[in-house]
Amino acid sequence: MNFWCYRTNKFKAEFFWKELNEKQQLRQGWGYDDGQDLRNLIFDGGARRNLPMLKVKKDDILLVPHLPEYGKVAIVQATQDWDKGYRFEIDEIEKDYGHIFPAKFIKFFVRNNGNVSGNLQSTLKNLQRFWNINHYADDVKKLLDCAENDLLSGISYEDRLENAVVKVFDEKTFSSELYKEFNNEFTRETWEFALEKGLQELFPFYSVERVGGKLEKYHGTDILVKLPGINGEFSYAIAIQVKDYQGIVGEGVCEQIRKADNYWKDNDDVELIDKIVIVTRAMKEQNKELPKNTDIKFVFAEDLQDILCAVGKKVIGKLTNGKGE
Repeated sequence: MNFWCYRTNKFKAEFFWKELNEKQQLRQGWGYDDGQDLRNLIFDGGARRNLPMLKVKKDDILLVPHLPEYGKVAIVQATQDWDKGYRFEIDEIEKDYGHIFPAKFIKFFVRNNGNVSGNLQSTLKNLQRFWNINHYADDVKKLLDCAENDLLSGISYEDRLENAVVKVFDEKTFSSELYKEFNNEFTRETWEFALEKGLQELFPFYSVERVGGKLEKYHGTDILVKLPGINGEFSYAIAIQVKDYQGIVGEGVCEQIRKADNYWKDNDDVELIDKIVIVTRAMKEQNKELPKNTDIKFVFAEDLQDILCAVGKKVIGKLTNGKGE
């Protein structure tokens, strides 16, 4: 038996809980396109990060934070080997979460309960979506041996507060309305300024710089994100091209961003680790003909909404903190 942690979207806890409790299955995100089926993965879009989940075997135990609600953790057991029981079926309402893994609910515990070891409390803060915790097997077995009633005390006031916010906050509506407002405020090259500032909010420890202009014809980059290497110097980079397009995206966009491959190594001494094209108004569905095995990642309107939502929450947090000072 192996032990794992499995993280889902905490703002969709009601959806994931219903899937687990009523249908005996766990779903996972970045499953919004038929090409993301892990049995025949031809379109990444983040789905590749789900491949390690196929290591789960029948009877393995998984801890799932924020199920059935914020501050609680569900203990779940795999009912089949996941590489055999896996299905892909995009949810008709959510338009995502197509990865389906067979599992059953056992019990849940409160994260701050006295029976929960410091090791587990610490690992549950991990931001990964899936990771192994075999080294804490004894800590998990202790919870399995406890009566569920003994695991439900100890929820903190902080968890209660956050649970109330999560229940009320409608992320989908917020994301949609914010995206509409950005489209009202920004067009063409002004999107570059907005995204530069937005990415600076999301990644304050990275260098985010708008680099378009006369030299763009040589590097095909609108925004360059530089990440520090192990010595603290900026050693890696992500080239981003921003297109305020609607409808079909042409091959010329790919040719343009590929100019970044050699340029930044030669002129800024950084190794390019990713190339991303953000298309502000075009939809995934309209662009299924784009090559899916390319080294270029596309962020279409639907994905951009999620990014802007994250930026919006950061900005709201800063504004709220500012008012409290």
